[in-house]
Amino acid sequence: MEEYFSAIRKMEQAVMFPSLLRGVYMEQEEGTATGNFGNRDLYEYYLQLKSIKIAVEGQLVPLSESKHQISSREDVQESGEEADLEGLLYHHFTGLYRVLTHLTRKANDLTRKYNEIIGQINQNEITFTW
Repeated sequence: MEEYFSAIRKMEQAVMFPSLLRGVYMEQEEGTATGNFGNRDLYEYYLQLKSIKIAVEGQLVPLSESKHQISSREDVQESGEEADLEGLLYHHFTGLYRVLTHLTRKANDLTRKYNEIIGQINQNEITFTW
């Protein structure tokens, strides 16, 4: 989880002007995971990654989690059906690890792309000042 928070912190420190990410899409490069961005621009992913970080830090209940689902689980436990708690924990921990690994890659890719954009802007400014 520390890698995820580290990647998000680096992204937040690097991306000084998130609006530069509007309308910018990650090109699919051979041998990299950048094709995972789909058809949304990097600005949307920037906002998503930041909001997920806030939710994880604040330990908020996911939006899909409802009181009805919680009461259903309580009903199952009360009915005497005993779950393999260790297996259940392992299953959820593995899923969380996969999601955080995927989000870490996205944050690193977004930061790299933003730095490329800033580098191009700086290069154009240097060219025009001569």
